[in-house]
Amino acid sequence: MSARRTASALLTAAALSVTGLTAVASTASAADGCRVDYTVQSQWNSGFQGDVKITNLGSPLSSWTVAWTFPSSGQRVSQSWNANVTTSGSRVSASSIGWNGSLGTGASTQFGFIGSFTDSNPVPTSFTVNGVTCTGTVTPTQGPTQGPTQGPTQGPTQGPTQGPTQGPTQGPTQNPQPSGDLYVDTENQSYAAWQAASGSTKDLLAKIALTPQSVWIGNWNSPSVSQQQMRDATSRASAAGKTVSVVIYAIPGRDCGSYSGGGVAESEYAQWIDTVASGIVGKPIVILEPDALAQLGDCGGQGDRVGFLRYAAKSLTQAGGRVYIDAGHSGWLSVDTAVNRLNQIGFQYAVGFALNTSNYQTTSASQQYGEQISQRLGGKGYVIDTSRNGNGSNGEWCNPRGRALGDKPRLVNDSTGLDALLWVKLPGESDGTCNGGPAAGQWWQDMALELARNAKW
Repeated sequence: MSARRTASALLTAAALSVTGLTAVASTASAADGCRVDYTVQSQWNSGFQGDVKITNLGSPLSSWTVAWTFPSSGQRVSQSWNANVTTSGSRVSASSIGWNGSLGTGASTQFGFIGSFTDSNPVPTSFTVNGVTCTGTVTPTQGPTQGPTQGPTQGPTQGPTQGPTQGPTQGPTQNPQPSGDLYVDTENQSYAAWQAASGSTKDLLAKIALTPQSVWIGNWNSPSVSQQQMRDATSRASAAGKTVSVVIYAIPGRDCGSYSGGGVAESEYAQWIDTVASGIVGKPIVILEPDALAQLGDCGGQGDRVGFLRYAAKSLTQAGGRVYIDAGHSGWLSVDTAVNRLNQIGFQYAVGFALNTSNYQTTSASQQYGEQISQRLGGKGYVIDTSRNGNGSNGEWCNPRGRALGDKPRLVNDSTGLDALLWVKLPGESDGTCNGGPAAGQWWQDMALELARNAKW
């Protein structure tokens, strides 16, 4: 946007309204240019979660920088997502991060942050976009309400730990809880191995091959092939009147470069997600990016991981998916840390969270952990991966021996937060070149037979 445009053509300023814990700063209309909506999503003792939405009402933008000065000297930004935020005292500057910089006329984008304050938390009254300022009349109808009396606690693991205890409310586009049966995928390696086997080997492999398992979609294929994989799997399940679970696994900096390292480039992730989401048919369960939230901040190359996950949850949900954000397992993150990180993503689109993906924690331990998190998130649902947890964990995560197939997958509709037991990890596929295994994702028949043989059913 050219700096020669008049101030009235660039931005509007804020008028404050409050509902419960949410304070929304909407704008008095300018003749042409931009609109900024500043929202306090939730507030507690001395902290709050903010959201800033930018709508371009003028000429197309290739990048943007929005800035403001907090009215109170004690207001600060401590964390952010979907924007590069810098501060100097009460002055805040937030710039686009590449994938969200291009804004056509009428297009919007938004970013979020965690802030703190000392005495009060008034809404800013003046904003700039790309250095040009526009101010307006602010007419608060009510001051911000006081949030929870207990602020968030700090978790013990690396990564952002400060955040609100109550996330955004459920959005209107979330898809309903499925009913009926889960879909048995006949296009995976276990099914091919079962078809080729005979005798007792075939009987053991049938325990895996004929059980509903997830379909994994990542960037090991081209975007168009991944899109077709999504379309094929969800079409088959929809035609059968059943529900399939799909795993999205392409986050930048995936697995911190370990056995499943890789992922899509930061500049390509949003487009990759949109391409894959466009292949969704029906209402599949979607497990979003195993380990991504649990490894938040653990290595370089992650980019705006919170922003990526927020974008993916929105795109996949709007395409028909029922999205669960992967949150590690009960032996990894504390409840406090899991809650705080999930709240950074929020549940405007995602319906809940996923636990124990590719791990071995027992179903009972996972459900106890999940219920604690669910209660802190206002009753959000969760799913548990039971594919290999029949004998629990021995402390190893990479191809441990002596494990067993776990509870059979099923949808759950009871008084708890548990929505489903799923086989997210495909039993018999290697975790990586450890404990004698082949490369990650390759079929390992010896391990598959051991898991089936040790099953308690």
